Amino acid sequence: MRLNKILEHKSLPSFCTSNMDVIKIILIYCKINNFPCLIECTSNQVNQEGGYTKMTPKIFCKKLGILKKKINFTNKVFLGGDHLGPLPWKDDVSKISLRKSISLINSYIENGFCKIHIDTSIKCADDKTFNIKKVFVRTKKLFQKIIIKKSSLIFFVVGSEVPIAGSDKKEKIKKTSLNKIINEFNFYTKIFNKKAPYKNKFGLVVEAGMKYLNKSAIIPDLGTFKKKKKFSIKNNFVYEAHSTDYQSLKTLKQLVDNNFKFLKVGPELTYSYSRSVILMQSIEKKNKFKNKSNFKKVLMNEMIINSKYWNKHYDSSKEKFLLHSRYDRMRYYLNNDSVKNSIQILEKNINNLSHSQIYKFLTPKIKHSFKNSLKYKLSNFETFNIIYLMTSLNKYYKACGH
Repeated sequence: MRLNKILEHKSLPSFCTSNMDVIKIILIYCKINNFPCLIECTSNQVNQEGGYTKMTPKIFCKKLGILKKKINFTNKVFLGGDHLGPLPWKDDVSKISLRKSISLINSYIENGFCKIHIDTSIKCADDKTFNIKKVFVRTKKLFQKIIIKKSSLIFFVVGSEVPIAGSDKKEKIKKTSLNKIINEFNFYTKIFNKKAPYKNKFGLVVEAGMKYLNKSAIIPDLGTFKKKKKFSIKNNFVYEAHSTDYQSLKTLKQLVDNNFKFLKVGPELTYSYSRSVILMQSIEKKNKFKNKSNFKKVLMNEMIINSKYWNKHYDSSKEKFLLHSRYDRMRYYLNNDSVKNSIQILEKNINNLSHSQIYKFLTPKIKHSFKNSLKYKLSNFETFNIIYLMTSLNKYYKACGH
């Protein structure tokens, strides 16, 4: 089934994560419920140079294939590329970063990614001035250099008013106006229609007025969105919502009702996963094992040694910021060898415990959830992960009409 076919009737959660433990739970959940699945990688996570996960698109697809086979997942997984453009190379001059951007997008398409978000709204090192015209020119240049063999299978997403990847406490929210939407629609339509035979419906990222912060989320006011919704439906394009993390079911439903066909979520997923891992380590601590994971200590050490992924978000290196903030900057370190090794030790130890050994360390609520989840016949490690991720997965699929 093509992505376009699903969008005719429903919206889709867009799970922006390259964490294989999280993806495994998403796939298990979709298998249980027979839901369509859309997994997206950002250009910072996965690119032709490896990204912070040390995975190229080819390596990511290979690992995903192994994972699907392991859990006997036979349904199609739609793959997307998020913020594909100069973002990973914003410190380079534009000529270099754009050349790398072209290679990036083509590497995603070559490896079967069918949803491509082109994002050129990032200043490069030599950009003394930056405006919408520059965004348009660069998007056009990238699109013209893309190699598309089966154009009807690719769904493109564009837009200049894109929330910063990973959120930013200093970024001011400015809702996208109807005039800007009309302007962008007219420009991007010309680009797409010139590259025959590509004539697909496309998606437009707009700022709806939301973001997540260290301990909370800013809720969008969608009361004035009616004209924007009407314009998109009339002109056969859809909206994509970024930074929907930690929003309520009510807000997510409002987005879907306003023709947002993609609801992107990332940090909320890995934050929930980390709550699961931290709980499991507390259980591990209270049991006797020859070799213990020391997960929090290992992770904290990695984050303090290399602070580049969190120092602009937190004013302190205390544990409460590094490990318990909803910005979830710890996700950037989960693929480091020492952290991966720590999680593997933890997984082995937790899986070797009997249910009775686990129950005595759980709150009544978690114990009830754990017992309820035994019907899925998962390992102890997977059971904890699905407990912590289930709330988010239920919320997103329910909001999207599944």
